[in-house]
Amino acid sequence: MRHNKKFNHLGRTKAHREAMLSNMATSLILHKRISTTLAKAKALRVYVEPIITRSKEDTSHSRRMVFAELQSKEAVKELFGEVSTKVANRPGGYTRILRTGYRLGDNARCV
Repeated sequence: MRHNKKFNHLGRTKAHREAMLSNMATSLILHKRISTTLAKAKALRVYVEPIITRSKEDTSHSRRMVFAELQSKEAVKELFGEVSTKVANRPGGYTRILRTGYRLGDNARCV
């Protein structure tokens, strides 16, 4: 039975998907904006929103939990410094997906 298995596998293995989402989340935090496909952007939104919520409380435990997901000291520093102050009074919905057209090579929907 496949109860409660609603996330997009993105055609990858679990390890590949987790590594890809971690790298994309790090890039999103450091650069504030990334360009990717619509399916990856929706999967990334589900992945990164709880991380940003955890960054609102600046404790050593929350820093360690975020570092376990991102594996990047620079991204953790940026997240707990600049990003968490911007979203401190927001109850959720930190990311926006802006559709920018279609990719040239395979006509995939881009954001």
